[in-house]
Amino acid sequence: MPNTGRHVPSLRAAKEERDCLVRDTLTRFLVTNSCEPSIGDLADALRMRPAAVRSSLGRLEKKRGLVLHPQQRRPWIVHPFSLSPTSCWVQGKKRGWWAPCLYCAFGISGCVGQDVLITTRLGGEDNTVDYRVRGGKLEPTRDIFHFLIPPRRWWDNVIFTCATFQPFHSEAEVDRWCVRHGFERGFTISVERLFRFALDWYQPHASHWYPRTAVEVRECFSRHGLTGHFWNV
Repeated sequence: MPNTGRHVPSLRAAKEERDCLVRDTLTRFLVTNSCEPSIGDLADALRMRPAAVRSSLGRLEKKRGLVLHPQQRRPWIVHPFSLSPTSCWVQGKKRGWWAPCLYCAFGISGCVGQDVLITTRLGGEDNTVDYRVRGGKLEPTRDIFHFLIPPRRWWDNVIFTCATFQPFHSEAEVDRWCVRHGFERGFTISVERLFRFALDWYQPHASHWYPRTAVEVRECFSRHGLTGHFWNV
């Protein structure tokens, strides 16, 4: 009898499950080692061939599960972790991690499940600022956070997007920063609300990553009052 293709859905599901397992293994390695694993490390941990790992990483990038180096095709950003230096550093008890932005840094605090000190720069410029997380809670701050780019465009260039997400001391600082750099003002929230949003978004990735549906994304935004045209997806 000819192949009817009725097994294709189960094969596709198995491939998707394997991709999620690759992503989960990569995240656990970053939490434990705070550095990039080699393809061989991942292959050994997953008991997969290196070629299969590379194929899985390619599919994950298409699903927006990570970002690969354009030429070398190895992990570059595995949100909320960055595998290359940034201006945002998350210092834990014994090791530290780079984060693409403060939003991601708060996500790292949830993924690693320990007290951390986050050091970054206001507006990505010359003044540094610290945020401390103790016992899963952010120490009080009056700072605000500016999202320059709306979510529907985050993945147009996610590296640039993360780089433009910055903390400030005041709304007036945001206004001056936008004028200084020729940006159109985006959306601001308190850093404390950002912290709660980041934990809700990223903490599940510590145990299991999966691509969210548009409905799930909107529900997460809504839980934190992130509504209106800017947050439409």
